[in-house]
Amino acid sequence: MKKVLLILLLGTISHFTWAQQVLQVKGTVRDKNNNPLPGATVTVKGTTTATQTDENGNFILNAEKGQTLEFTYTGLQTAEASITGTNTITVSLNEGSQMDEVVVIGYGTIKKKDLTGAVASVTGKDLQSNLAKSAAGALQGRIAGVSVSNAGGTPGAGLSINIRGLGSLRSNAPLYVIDGVFGDINLVDPNDIASLEVLKDASAAAIYGSRAANGVVIVTTKGGRKNSPAVIGINAFTGVQSLPKKMDLMSGPQWKAIEKENGLLPAQAESFMANTNWQNEVFHTAPINKVNLDVSGGGERSTYNVSAGYMDQDGILKTTGYKAFTIRTKNTFSFFNDHFRMGNTFLIKSGDRKYSDLTITDVLRQNALLPIYDPAILGGYATYAPWMKNLENPVGFLNLHNKHVYQTDIMLNGYAEADLFIKGLKYRLNVGINRTTGRNYDRGLAYTYGTANQQSYLNENAFFNNQWLIENTLHYDRTLNKHTIHVLAGYSAQENTSRGFGASRKDLPSGTDAINAGALPDQSTSGSLQEAALISQFGRLVYSYDSRYLLTASLRRDGSSKFEDGHRYGVFPSIALGWNVMNERFFEAAKNTVNELKVRASYGRLGNQEIPNYTTQNITTYGINYIQGGKLWPGSITGINWVSRPDLTWEETVTSNIGLDLAFLRNKLNISADYYIRDTRGVLLNINQPPSTGLTGSPVMNAGTISNKGFEFLATYRNAVGALNYTIGVNASTVKNEVSAVTVGTVQQFEGFNPRGEGVVSWAKVGYPIGGFWVIKTDGLFQSDAEAQAYKDANGNVIQPKARGGDIKFVDFNGDGRIDNNDRQYVGSPFPKLAYGIRGGLDYKGVDLAFFFDGMYGNKIYNYTRARMEQTNEVNNHSASLLNSWTPSNTNTDIPRYTREDPNDNKRRVSDRWIESGAFFRLKTVELGYTLPKQWLSKATLKNGRIFLAADNLFTATKYKGYTPDLGQSNGENGDYTGVFSAGTDYGRFPLARTIMFGIQANF
Repeated sequence: MKKVLLILLLGTISHFTWAQQVLQVKGTVRDKNNNPLPGATVTVKGTTTATQTDENGNFILNAEKGQTLEFTYTGLQTAEASITGTNTITVSLNEGSQMDEVVVIGYGTIKKKDLTGAVASVTGKDLQSNLAKSAAGALQGRIAGVSVSNAGGTPGAGLSINIRGLGSLRSNAPLYVIDGVFGDINLVDPNDIASLEVLKDASAAAIYGSRAANGVVIVTTKGGRKNSPAVIGINAFTGVQSLPKKMDLMSGPQWKAIEKENGLLPAQAESFMANTNWQNEVFHTAPINKVNLDVSGGGERSTYNVSAGYMDQDGILKTTGYKAFTIRTKNTFSFFNDHFRMGNTFLIKSGDRKYSDLTITDVLRQNALLPIYDPAILGGYATYAPWMKNLENPVGFLNLHNKHVYQTDIMLNGYAEADLFIKGLKYRLNVGINRTTGRNYDRGLAYTYGTANQQSYLNENAFFNNQWLIENTLHYDRTLNKHTIHVLAGYSAQENTSRGFGASRKDLPSGTDAINAGALPDQSTSGSLQEAALISQFGRLVYSYDSRYLLTASLRRDGSSKFEDGHRYGVFPSIALGWNVMNERFFEAAKNTVNELKVRASYGRLGNQEIPNYTTQNITTYGINYIQGGKLWPGSITGINWVSRPDLTWEETVTSNIGLDLAFLRNKLNISADYYIRDTRGVLLNINQPPSTGLTGSPVMNAGTISNKGFEFLATYRNAVGALNYTIGVNASTVKNEVSAVTVGTVQQFEGFNPRGEGVVSWAKVGYPIGGFWVIKTDGLFQSDAEAQAYKDANGNVIQPKARGGDIKFVDFNGDGRIDNNDRQYVGSPFPKLAYGIRGGLDYKGVDLAFFFDGMYGNKIYNYTRARMEQTNEVNNHSASLLNSWTPSNTNTDIPRYTREDPNDNKRRVSDRWIESGAFFRLKTVELGYTLPKQWLSKATLKNGRIFLAADNLFTATKYKGYTPDLGQSNGENGDYTGVFSAGTDYGRFPLARTIMFGIQANF
């Protein structure tokens, strides 16, 4: 008790001591031309006390006599001023370098000049001038080594994000940290983002340990400003979306003609006179609207930012769309002369995503002779005739099926931070809660399909996901002469729980929309419960001597419930060194030419635990039911599925990185370059077992090593000529991905993309990239029957005995005298040899222009969509390219003869006939804006206003024959294939829309 009283007494004395030294400091921050700088950050050096200047560049903050104020503004040099007792300070900031910028890292911030890891940053100011319908899209093309690609074009479907190649055959998604809480980046409205930081190497990401193997994206949302009156902002746009490219298909008369020429036209087809353009019927010009409203400000001891946003986007595929409403609040409070601080972020998002499972390839293959409607049959939509391929009526499928995902996400973060009794020491408690509730809705109406009637049905599934996170951290920040030290120590615990249940019934009467209206005999139920937990201890040391020699070391220990006792914990260390060469005395003479020069090097180990829960446990399988005496006997049993070995443990990624940061031309030209080696060891793989065991599934094992090596380059140039300000930025990256070893069993490969079970075309083989394409090469067409029969092996055997003139000549790679899968050769991978982005912008007297180009080179795509359009063994529509099929009088073509039997298997899936170049150069976004003159704004009581015209996905230069070459890992919708091996494959990917829009931004 005496000790407690003594501590309280010392705390009270310390509080009064602090209070007696505090002064209220006022001031103004201006640029070199004496213009006020709104939004400049003013920080009491060595503390967390900070504020931002108002629209007139003014600030007010509390500080102690003898302390130093630090003034920062993006793109300008940092300035300092000591508090000597004077209450008013005026500071001018000169043009500066990016080295003075402050970036967010795990559990803190750091100046870029003291940064030793590979960290890239995008500010909210940069995002404002970019057309971004999602936070993930805001990253596209901005950062070297970060690939943001199309997962599916359905509104609200999200994007595929990958950092520095594929390191796993499971999940390769990065970890997202939103205001200190682990969450989904799609939860955040891009209008609410203050900055995005991407931690790419082990030194930067190791503080997050087991979840950081695929990189970390830190999202910081906008906050308010101290001593600032309320500012109301609005950002709204409206636009239209359209299909930028259509496939060239045969019309009804063209299909009839080519079938008749080859003696293949069914007699019943003569009476079909329709000529339906199915692409025109299912795709349309669709509207998109978005509006954001925010209010921000603050008093002497608090700040606030409240925002709301609404998006209403129709899909270019009819009946699809997305509606979402978001509300966010962010507050900070300070007490006891800023020695105790609190803050919170609350975010809620409610969305309705309307999607369709219509297979895109069915749209392209459905016969043009089929009409859209047939009021004489159930459902009212025409169905395929007996002589046709059994494909869905695309229009009927869209209108007879109604699918939604209704989802509400809630994220809450709260923290409390207190300065302790040692100068520079503080304690922080961080609490995060994520809750997701939702419902999958799938309603189908009755209709005729072929000669059978499909029953109506209703499936509904509810899901509930909950996550809580508690983190306790101690921070010690101190500068002693030339020594600057930052120490972090922490403990965290996290738990995730997900529960779901569903019900389904068929034969619902027309006009009903409830499960209980369906027939009892046709019903099913389902349910699930998953739980997982993670506890961690972590620490980090950041040391700088005279801003010349830099050291960062971190250590994290994670324990996961997904592994067995004895193997649950993984330890993930990292170390990084940096050298600011430009601060050395010997470099003074060169500093006018090379303004900045920093060398960085890092090494570290990260982990991955992304396997299903209960993988190492023998769980119960339900639904083992029997009929006994006319009654259902429900049953369950263990031991049906394979169980992973108890020594299963962490997948570990070891990363080495060396980097260089340079600045020239008075810091107008900034260059960063990095080279990295990233090896993933103990890769978690499902290993197939002999079927004779009688067990289902396949156990997960630590079974391989994957290597990624790459180079990243970023250059940015900023300058001004009179009133014209302009900037240009280029980033480029290369990555070499390779499966280095398979450490389990004798088979050194894993199967990948196998479209509809028609043949494996991509593999993970030792010495080659994940998803590399292995197919049989072709060597043109046989020009005559005699040439086909003359194609023999060394022993005189005819290699393709069923081939005729006009058939494809396949390469007998192994020389065994026949064509089979043993003749497959490696022909490339979905990984580009070069990925790049080019961004530029300029503004002149209120007029601004921004553009973004991106592209890839050296990657391959397997075009399964074209394979289905050009196969001739089924009675369906085809690509118009088949009108140029080989005939004895048309031999100058690469399209084989038109044949139904196809004895040579020209349609063979495991063939380089379907491999295409994935290279492209695209104008992704362009935006033209005009900032309204102040004399106009004053009449409307506006502080500022801007109107803009923007376009997205404007044009793409590519040789790829599909809808889009931008094919990341698919989300599996519209009949598409999903998983790691889906990257670079086109199974009928939902096409990306071209968007033209007009918008307004204003502050009151």
